[in-house]
Amino acid sequence: MQKIKVYNRKIASLTILGTFAALILSLIEPLMGWVLVLCACSFCITLYKSIAYSSPLKNSVLNLLALLCISILIWLAADYGLLNTMINLLVVACCLKILNLHHTGDYQMVASIQLFLVACGLIFHQSLLNSLFYAFLIILIFCVLHAIKIKETGLKTYSKHTVILLLQAIPVAALLFFVTPKLSPLWQMPVNQSNKTGLSEKMTPGDIAHLAKSDELVFRAEFTGPLPSPQQRYWRAIVLDEFDGKSWSISNTNKSFDGPQMIEFKGQALDYVVIAQPTSTKWLYSLDIPILIQGLSMQTILTNQQFQLTGRTPLYTQGLYAVKSFVEQPLNIYKGYENLSQYLQIPSSGNPETVEFVSENINTSMTTQEKIDKLKATFSYGDFRYTLSPPLMQSAPIDEFLFEKKAGFCSHYASALTYMLRLANVPARIVTGYQGGEVQSGNVISVHQFDAHAWVEAWEDDKGWMRIDPTAIVAPNRVLSGLLSMVQNRQEFRQQSPFSLTNLKEYAVFNQLRLLMANIDHTWDQSILSYNQERQKSLLKKIFGNMKAESFSYALIGSFVIIGLFISLLFIPKRKAKGSDEMEWIDKLFQLFEKQKLSRIENETLQQFSQRIQPQLTPQASNALGFIVKEYYEWKYTGLQQPAPFKILKNRLYKHIVMVQSQFTNK
Repeated sequence: MQKIKVYNRKIASLTILGTFAALILSLIEPLMGWVLVLCACSFCITLYKSIAYSSPLKNSVLNLLALLCISILIWLAADYGLLNTMINLLVVACCLKILNLHHTGDYQMVASIQLFLVACGLIFHQSLLNSLFYAFLIILIFCVLHAIKIKETGLKTYSKHTVILLLQAIPVAALLFFVTPKLSPLWQMPVNQSNKTGLSEKMTPGDIAHLAKSDELVFRAEFTGPLPSPQQRYWRAIVLDEFDGKSWSISNTNKSFDGPQMIEFKGQALDYVVIAQPTSTKWLYSLDIPILIQGLSMQTILTNQQFQLTGRTPLYTQGLYAVKSFVEQPLNIYKGYENLSQYLQIPSSGNPETVEFVSENINTSMTTQEKIDKLKATFSYGDFRYTLSPPLMQSAPIDEFLFEKKAGFCSHYASALTYMLRLANVPARIVTGYQGGEVQSGNVISVHQFDAHAWVEAWEDDKGWMRIDPTAIVAPNRVLSGLLSMVQNRQEFRQQSPFSLTNLKEYAVFNQLRLLMANIDHTWDQSILSYNQERQKSLLKKIFGNMKAESFSYALIGSFVIIGLFISLLFIPKRKAKGSDEMEWIDKLFQLFEKQKLSRIENETLQQFSQRIQPQLTPQASNALGFIVKEYYEWKYTGLQQPAPFKILKNRLYKHIVMVQSQFTNK
């Protein structure tokens, strides 16, 4: 470890603590609970030591603590996955190292760890605001590295050196970004049971209601032509087809079958690109019926007979894919191939009032459409109410919803209607996803968490799967204008999410500013985050033309050679400017005394230094030092004419310096 003198220790320690706290808060999701406790303890101890200087901790204590932490990480690694475990390891290393910030090497090591944590943060948070946030942290980290080596305490000095360094790094980073091959990640993150979007493979009525409290962006869709109408903006994600009396889930039944070899689509087709945020799940979003045009750059997208798009692996980073949707095509393209019996499954017991209600109102002589109309009409009367804060219904949720509470979110209405349709011998299933979205600009729709929705699909022999949205019967504005179009919903949302920027929609000026920020963020997503293998190949093809693989390899190697030469130029030792003989002589004189632990105080002159240390010298050495100082100041300041060359003075004082040295030699 480098034991070089550290300048501006207090400023450097407090700044490194600030960047440490900011990084921990940005990475709080993948961190283990005990690691967060360790972070809090390390922060408090280091803060105290930065304000009131104290002796360093014993290395033996830190080594034992490090062994204990590593043992716990190894024990829990299987549950957290490789990437999350390595992030926790970096955080633990940073926690332990900041406890002993005493030498230059200590600060440099902590800064290096924090730069790795910045890179880890960008894996999870890649929006423009987050990127600017991490860029600011990088600037602070480099300011610390300059502060510990520069005597001046002005922020201007640190900033100047940092800006120069970053300006040198930007062209190298840009070149690496555009030419480095886009490879798949070398790690696999764990699949969480509770995913980030909240859309789960299991749904109990009321589950989706909590998403109405969040304005987090889920995805953006950019259309090349006209936008779909509000009634067409049903973004499919998950199909739930098994019911246990309380919850809906994905059945284990094999849904694969041999479909038709040729399918002819009819009606309007919409072309659009989806930029999906990380979800830790494999479910993607699309309008009906989706035909994949361009998949994710790092993995394959699959389509199935339930008109869903899914990735082979969960989506842990932002993903872009292109889709063509035939929104006017009936969902009957697999008619005659699909086994509908799985969509008639009902539990053997539970919700007896609903069972009795359906048996009294539905008879076998009715057509499928008549059954659907009859059961849909249930919600047209009886004072049903749509709310973002539904009451709790546990024992028999459908009975309680239909005959007691009569207030619920979209999942309550979809669950009740699907169950009643199955009781009436009509194949039915629940689809969860998102409905609506905010038109951000002329051709971009932004979909947020509060747009989460659930609806019903029922099978009719002539038409195939028909979308039925019972929520639209009770709250038609929910579909036509969005969740927050109703005053009551806006009030509930404002109470539950008082700091959401969505609350600014009612104020024209602030709403325009909010939309401007969203457009900038979308441009960032399109230009930077969506730069994948395909776009890289396209860019290089424009630059180099139809180049053969061998030639392209040579060009790539040449690019790295150019980068290497550029970096080498930055680190080639510069010819040191020849300092004056006078300053070199004074520095050597001070070094002579520093070797005997007689150090010069900062900003102390030669005369002040001499007066302070003379009591510690022998009479001969004291007289010699006094003569040296007297002769030097007379040469420098009292000459009326041009003074003699310093070399003459240095030769005259040589024997006196030897006399001072002799005191230390004879000790």
